Amino acid sequence: MKVHVAPTCNAIHSVPKFCLKLRAVQAFVITTVIILGCSSLDRVSAQAFQGAGSSRMDGDWRSVDHAPGNFAEIVIEGNNIHPYAACNPTACDWGVIKAMSFGSSVQSAYPVALLAQVNNGFDQVWITLRFEDDDRLRVETFNHFTDGSHRADYSFVSYFERGAPSANPNVHP
Repeated sequence: MKVHVAPTCNAIHSVPKFCLKLRAVQAFVITTVIILGCSSLDRVSAQAFQGAGSSRMDGDWRSVDHAPGNFAEIVIEGNNIHPYAACNPTACDWGVIKAMSFGSSVQSAYPVALLAQVNNGFDQVWITLRFEDDDRLRVETFNHFTDGSHRADYSFVSYFERGAPSANPNVHP
């Protein structure tokens, strides 16, 4: 399974600093996903899953952080994630996003981590989702601004617990 993460730097010759920064962000995100999958320093290999069936990650997840601008809810079904941001007065629907799934080892039957990428027009966002040992979902976003605003790129970690789908009609159409 091949996932397109961002434009290649070969197509962006006029912006070498952007290419270096993009490659650094991509390397950081991939390294983070692999590290999050490690339960020890043993040899670990990320395995992509293609329709491996339902996993412990599937379902409705509600944020325990309630930070504005962060995700309030994420629905996971296989390799699809459907995040809803904590906007006011109603949640912002990010739509369904295809993700890559990773196991904890080569022998894994089910995924324990997901990696997705979204281009919002003004920024690139990489999202990592990791099923934790305490049955919570750890979600980290990496935001890289592409609109020339000179805002600092940032990452944010939040935690989610299983919950019933939101009663807000703007969260679940």
